[in-house]
Amino acid sequence: MNNLQLVEKVLYYIDDHLSDDIEFKYLAKKFGYSPFHFHRIFSAVTEQTMMEYVRKRRLTIAHQKLCETQESVADICYSVGFKSIQTFNRAFKKTFGMRPLQVRESKAFITYRDVPTIVEGYRKKVELEGVFAIEPQFVIRDEFVIAGYRKHTKNGLRVIGESWYELKQHLDCIQRKNEKVIYGFEDYSEDFCVDPLAFYYMAAVEVGKDDKLPAGMDRKVVPKAEYAVFPVKGNNTNGEIGQAFRYIYDVWLPNSEYCMDERILADFECYDERWDCQSSAAQLEIYIPIRKLED
Repeated sequence: MNNLQLVEKVLYYIDDHLSDDIEFKYLAKKFGYSPFHFHRIFSAVTEQTMMEYVRKRRLTIAHQKLCETQESVADICYSVGFKSIQTFNRAFKKTFGMRPLQVRESKAFITYRDVPTIVEGYRKKVELEGVFAIEPQFVIRDEFVIAGYRKHTKNGLRVIGESWYELKQHLDCIQRKNEKVIYGFEDYSEDFCVDPLAFYYMAAVEVGKDDKLPAGMDRKVVPKAEYAVFPVKGNNTNGEIGQAFRYIYDVWLPNSEYCMDERILADFECYDERWDCQSSAAQLEIYIPIRKLED
């Protein structure tokens, strides 16, 4: 089974439980995902967060019932999971531009996308946009330790630049295990937020477990794991790094038989002697910790 087949099961589950309280973390756990991995895979396929999808799905099914059945507005409201008529009416009009009874009276049919249509739409989108692709290598990397300046992106991505600036100011004060390698480490293991997307970021270098560090610098032990390693060519003048991440999480991972290794819940860019921000021939690697999905 791959991720796309598993997301298809999630979509059918949502359709069957629209009248229930559907929680993001509950579904992630039920289908064997970490919250981060579940968010990335689900939003890649549906182009919405799970809660956005559930809300729109409830309203779409309600619209369909208004046109095709004689159920009362109240019965429809509660059957698709809304707790009050007022909230349902407001959300319905905001979404469709008409009140529920107006839709019923005018028989304002809409195109209803069932689950197979949603999944097939994703496949076609991937085929149409499939010009860009990266073939990963699979490697097992032993435990290593990094140190750097850790920043949370809840107030904006500018903190990523701040992390790099602080690291570069203190490079001469750090005993590095490999002076040719620097990491951009995205950590989703704590204080991860789906909407808006926020996480911890650390510009870092490899150090020893007990090496003395400058004040304010964080240390993280990264356990042994298997990685899918994606080579990225270019110095990011044309957004090559972001393009690579979108391909990995929106195309490669959903169609693969792997999920992110929840022991790490992070990914990182590895910059070595091949990286030169002034050269279009620059190269870096993106590491994604993985494990095989269970059948």
